[in-house]
Amino acid sequence: MDKSINSTTTIDTGEAASNRFTLKCQIIMTVIVGFTVILNILDIFIIQDKLMYYSMIGCTICTIISALIVKLMADKPITKYLLMIVMVIFVTILGSFLTYHIVLVSVIPILCSAQYKNNKLINFAYIISVISVFAIVMAGFYFGICDANMLVLTNQVKDNHIDPVTGEFILTTVNTNPWGTLPLYYAVPRCLVLFATIPMIKHLSNVIASNARRETELRILGETDMMTQLYNRNKYLEMVHEYYPTVSQVGVMFWDINGLKKVNDTMGHDSGDYLISAITTSITEFTKDVCKAYRIGGDEFVVIGEGLNREAIAELVVNIQSSIDKKNHATKIPISASVGYAVGAGKDIEQVVAEADACMYKNKQNHYELMKSRGTTGILTSDS
Repeated sequence: MDKSINSTTTIDTGEAASNRFTLKCQIIMTVIVGFTVILNILDIFIIQDKLMYYSMIGCTICTIISALIVKLMADKPITKYLLMIVMVIFVTILGSFLTYHIVLVSVIPILCSAQYKNNKLINFAYIISVISVFAIVMAGFYFGICDANMLVLTNQVKDNHIDPVTGEFILTTVNTNPWGTLPLYYAVPRCLVLFATIPMIKHLSNVIASNARRETELRILGETDMMTQLYNRNKYLEMVHEYYPTVSQVGVMFWDINGLKKVNDTMGHDSGDYLISAITTSITEFTKDVCKAYRIGGDEFVVIGEGLNREAIAELVVNIQSSIDKKNHATKIPISASVGYAVGAGKDIEQVVAEADACMYKNKQNHYELMKSRGTTGILTSDS
């Protein structure tokens, strides 16, 4: 039974969920853009129609691309980077056409990157967002909603631009050098604002990562028997009540260590611990890839495999028993365990375990009878 948590699998699973959430955010933004298009059609908003349509078409195409990426490669390490690129393109399209109406949108990719708990991705999101900001400023000036500030480079308070006599707004000279002034006066300040958010976003990302690790550690502690590193009784009860009833067929082995109390009393608890460890390693040696093993009591172990028939379970029992016998001959500590096994439908898991337990009990009785003469261990099945 391989009960260890595979860190790569855990990360990939988490990234797949984060990738789906990133897609969800992009879908929500697309819906919002669509809603503003409707408001514009109803003349509630007064933006030039073609700018809204261009925005909607561009954002929809980006969202479709993101959806395909998630569908085809949700758990790949590169996926998060591809989604960040598409989201930044999405944001660039919005900003280029809607200009000052949508200034804050540039921070969304960086915010989305925080959920991945990956500082490298946050830095990547910032770098491509900086490129996006420069593109938004220049493309917006030429193709988007006219931003009067960019056009005339207003740099004073309102009263300084109003004629005190006529009340007319006084415009300065039209910006004659947009490629020099706009990056300096508009793109750079926005990039600095984005940069100022990075420490906070990284801190939030680290907090998320720390909480996730803590939750994983607590979950492992809550379901692990610390001595054997097998699943404990709490995990066993959870699986029996919630998971195994959904499985079509299960094979169950019920193992009980023989003479553990006597070993503890006569040879000391260190010897008893060695006995438990020896039985554990024999069980896991043959079941780690096909079963889950649980220590449900001081000397009791339940091993459950999905889809195993009676022949497969019997073979596992023989192999485990052989391993135990070899260890018994190699040490002065008497190492043996009684076992019973049964096979049945997952929906009847408790009954199957009870059958295996009953078989184990018969086997244990047989073991103690045989000990009086030869010291051998018999094996009974649910047919016995």
